Amino acid sequence: MRRLTGLACVFFAAACLAGCSTLPKAGPNAKTIIERGDSSTYEHGELPPYTLIDISGDVVAALARHRPSGFRGSFGMSGPAPGGLLGIGDTVQVSVYESAPGGLFSTGDVGTGLGTKNVQLPQQQIARDGTITVPFAGQIQAAGRAPADVSSAIVAALSRKAIEPQVLVSLIKNSSNTVSVSGEVPLSGEFPLSLKGDRVGDVIAQAGVPKVPARGVFVRLTRGRRSATMRLSDLLEQPSQDIFVRPGDQIFLYTNPESFTVLGATGKNADVEFEGNRLTLAQAVGKAGGLDDQRSDAAGVFLFRYEDACAYADIENHHGCGASGAPVPVVYRLDLKDPNNLLVAQRFYLRDKDVLYIADAQSMDVFKFAQLLGTGLGVVGAGATISGR
Repeated sequence: MRRLTGLACVFFAAACLAGCSTLPKAGPNAKTIIERGDSSTYEHGELPPYTLIDISGDVVAALARHRPSGFRGSFGMSGPAPGGLLGIGDTVQVSVYESAPGGLFSTGDVGTGLGTKNVQLPQQQIARDGTITVPFAGQIQAAGRAPADVSSAIVAALSRKAIEPQVLVSLIKNSSNTVSVSGEVPLSGEFPLSLKGDRVGDVIAQAGVPKVPARGVFVRLTRGRRSATMRLSDLLEQPSQDIFVRPGDQIFLYTNPESFTVLGATGKNADVEFEGNRLTLAQAVGKAGGLDDQRSDAAGVFLFRYEDACAYADIENHHGCGASGAPVPVVYRLDLKDPNNLLVAQRFYLRDKDVLYIADAQSMDVFKFAQLLGTGLGVVGAGATISGR
């Protein structure tokens, strides 16, 4: 009986060894991730599914050089649009003054000097062709001109018809020099631009912002056929991105809470939302509950990301951003056994949809096998005891 029990134990141990590769795991270990990203392990012509990059000070510096261009990169940093110019759709009022009664626009007796010497014409909207109509002067070009210039044009047209005319053109309703703001704002609509010029932040302040963290709010600026998007938090942190708006610009605000995913040997596996404006890798590990002392491999902290093609080229010292410019699958590795990397991790920033993975230590396979073997041998021993009875 003892011999049978011994044979059973041997066979069970052999079965366990054969099934080591099927032991339950939270994911691949560090060795597997490194080997899959090593191009030297593939045959000629084959490429690894991702590039493995060790996080270092040089890598952090390269990523910092490739922050999104934002509004300034897309639209430039020109000054405010020329202010005070009339446009199609604006409503104006023309007042004509003459120096003596009895003229085209005055009433009363010339001999007595009694009567009015001025007339206020009905309000009118600047037509599609950019003109307004003034009696005895005809059509006057108004769009693209300042009110004072339109007044001078009317005076010139009336100079031989009216008595020393003077003209005042007043803007009643500004419909052309506006910027529209829509989306998740308390007050959406069209906002007139001031003569001093308004920036993106000035217009947003008039419409209000969603009552959520600024990092989760995005601002899309559309000008003609071009469009660019920025986080509201980045716009507030970088004054150079707060460019002057132009008439006809469209600003759209929307919320999109950003998050990263934590997997592997950490205190918790979860999808974690960004709370502040920026989140470092060191902070992300802390939010995940840190590394599990009993399971984790301190040299196996990995960050999975689709990296910007130009940033990737800078890191790898390649020329150009690639023919397609498509994002590149990259796995960044951080070795926390090196104390210096704790400082580097404080300068490496996470992005939306990043996946933070902490690999199990190699010893975990041995530990799990020992547990499985111990459980199995206990079952075999119990069976032998029962059969011996």
